Amino acid sequence: MVKGSVVANSPLLLVLVAVGLLIVIAYAVLSVMKASKRCKELGVSSETISNVVKATATSSIVPSLAILLGFLTLTVSLGVIWPWWRLSVIGSLSYEAMASNYTVDALGAAMSEILNADANVFGAVMMVMSFGIITGPIVAVLFAKKYSTGIMKAKVGQSEWGQVMSGCFFLAMFSVYIPILLFTDLPTTLTMAVSFVVTLICGVIGKKAKWLNNFTMAIAMLVAMASSVLWVGLFK
Repeated sequence: MVKGSVVANSPLLLVLVAVGLLIVIAYAVLSVMKASKRCKELGVSSETISNVVKATATSSIVPSLAILLGFLTLTVSLGVIWPWWRLSVIGSLSYEAMASNYTVDALGAAMSEILNADANVFGAVMMVMSFGIITGPIVAVLFAKKYSTGIMKAKVGQSEWGQVMSGCFFLAMFSVYIPILLFTDLPTTLTMAVSFVVTLICGVIGKKAKWLNNFTMAIAMLVAMASSVLWVGLFK
């Protein structure tokens, strides 16, 4: 029997992921070069460009701390290479964890057993993660521009449709994820509660210390993950 760890740590998978990431990086560099050239054509000052770069770096790097925590979580069950690809390009911790959990449950395995189980289990996890999320880019290509334009027009006009639509979207997201976290088991529920409390505390402190708002997600995830170890030890 070929174990999942053989696939998870295979040189071929590493090369494929590295090539994919290089393509993404090249696209990002090309976009920056074109944007810089266009700014010069429009007469945008170097100081303004520098301020934009600094603000973008802050808003991108700081929230990525939470992604790093998610990456470390997934490496325990899926190795390093595949989570590296998923969380670097299109995936999110909530989706990846949910997709992998559902897959191994359907196959009668457990997350902690993926690397030592048959390679077919790891392959199934990879397929579900990939095919399940591909709907997003397809829908974005076909409808995102029209949707975004419509929302912006609704917000500019007298109608409150834009605000209602945005609120309904986030409410739908919460309706999907919150029940799963609340009713899976007691440790999961308590971990979510800790994350909620920490987020509220950071929000209150963040009103005076504005810089803390950039770290709220990372702090909440870190404290919640640490508390999960305690809850699992107590109730499992």
